[in-house]
Amino acid sequence: MSLPAWVADWARKAPNLKVAPPGPVSKEIIEKDRKYVSHAYDRLFQFTMTRGSGAAIMDADGNVFLDFSAGISVMNGGWGNPDVVQAIKDQADRLVHSLANDAYYDKEAEYAELLAKISPGGQLENTFFGNSGAEAVEAAIKLSRYYTKGSEHIVFMGAYHGRVGNALAMASRVKYKYGHGPYPPGFFFTPYPYCYRCWFKQEYPSCGMLCLEYLEKGILEFGGPANDPASIFVEPLQGEGGYIVPPKEYLPRMKKLCDERKFLLVMDEIQSGLGRTGEIWECNSAGVVPDILLTGKASGGGIPFGACIAKRSVMEVWRPGSHSSTFGGNGMSVAAGLAHVNYILKHDLAARSKLLGAHALKRLSELKDKYEIIGDVRGKGLMIGVEIVKNKKTKEPLYVPQIQGLAWRKGLMMITAGMYGNVFRVCPPLIISQEQLDIGIDIFEETIRETQANLR
Repeated sequence: MSLPAWVADWARKAPNLKVAPPGPVSKEIIEKDRKYVSHAYDRLFQFTMTRGSGAAIMDADGNVFLDFSAGISVMNGGWGNPDVVQAIKDQADRLVHSLANDAYYDKEAEYAELLAKISPGGQLENTFFGNSGAEAVEAAIKLSRYYTKGSEHIVFMGAYHGRVGNALAMASRVKYKYGHGPYPPGFFFTPYPYCYRCWFKQEYPSCGMLCLEYLEKGILEFGGPANDPASIFVEPLQGEGGYIVPPKEYLPRMKKLCDERKFLLVMDEIQSGLGRTGEIWECNSAGVVPDILLTGKASGGGIPFGACIAKRSVMEVWRPGSHSSTFGGNGMSVAAGLAHVNYILKHDLAARSKLLGAHALKRLSELKDKYEIIGDVRGKGLMIGVEIVKNKKTKEPLYVPQIQGLAWRKGLMMITAGMYGNVFRVCPPLIISQEQLDIGIDIFEETIRETQANLR
């Protein structure tokens, strides 16, 4: 599979480093940034981005990096996608702020119609537009409480749904929550089916899905909720937790549990959605239709965006004024998102992701057999996690920022995930060519080989 014709020539040659990063121009900008910008940002890559095209990023010094992060699964259709760029330009000429809370806007209605048509089973017909994934999460919390009259929520160990308000209370890692408490009550954590590191020291499938039994018996019956749950929030393929793929029967059983107990199933597809896993929505692969689906990231085409998409019977309980957002559904984000999703559908990037993902999984699994520090390789489509350990037997996590930095200095941008910060994500733009995918995996192998040699 080759790159689309619109990808710039310089991006086709990625990686291409002219000076050791960070170069002098980047350093100058970084110095100013450190003086005036909040230090809260992680800033994984010590360089200054200036432009992007396809699956490549150029820095201020002319270095070109191969991108295996897609802006944290935002740029599914590729950096500098011409359809998205043109939609933004046209919209800027016409209307930037559409006053979506107080007036109607044609593209907002058009985008909502499209999201309804491509929703799981075509059964989620109403959308509330916001500005981020975290804002979509907050909307779903309010909506599920409003609909069920319940006040409690089941969330998962390893989960990540945002870093503000209730979404932060639902985050699993101490890193995100430290110093920000106390948190609102009503959130109950249960194990996600992390089979490589089973919370119960079991093995699938002989475990009988003990993690689900624990939720049903240990949490819902004896674990503390006041029998007042409004919803379960679940990622169909856990993202920040380490790109963890649950067993095939997990989500159907989850849906059955929700239906039996009369609370809502909220599927967080902010990272896994819009072709990333080889499906438009990952819940489709399990044949599960949630009551509420959350999207963000790629659904904005690079412009801040979030949406809470729900069954009509659920969303219609809200009355005018029940929820609102000044900039939600604004002209720029809706135009960019609509163009991006249409591009993903028109060019069937979900199918492309599935094919390229199968190729990448095969190659990475071969590396797992070859190197002691690769403990596990898992994923679907181009949402693949590579877990790094000190040795395969103990599975002791190996913290990977130094490995990440080594790959970056070789021209490969990779971001990490995992409860122990030891999982590399392979999540490039879905338009990446097989040739570039292989180049990236070759660089990754070189980095792993050097790291393992140094550890010895």
